[in-house]
Amino acid sequence: MLTPVQTKVLVGVHALSDEIEYNIYEAADIAEYIRLDTKEVQKELQYLFEQGYLNECMTEEDDGFETFCLSHKAMEAMQL
Repeated sequence: MLTPVQTKVLVGVHALSDEIEYNIYEAADIAEYIRLDTKEVQKELQYLFEQGYLNECMTEEDDGFETFCLSHKAMEAMQL
């Protein structure tokens, strides 16, 4: 079960996405959007990624940014 903070992070990822499965925003952008501390958002992003709620869209090696998109598991949990 997701905590309210984890749900808020997923909502932020979804809201900032250009499409349902594409996101160009980093943790700092998400934190600013949902008004949480960047370190807390980074921690939650890591947890959500490890639990299969997020997929990695780009890596630092690809384009210099680490970005995430919602997985099908997250979309089902959020009823999207």
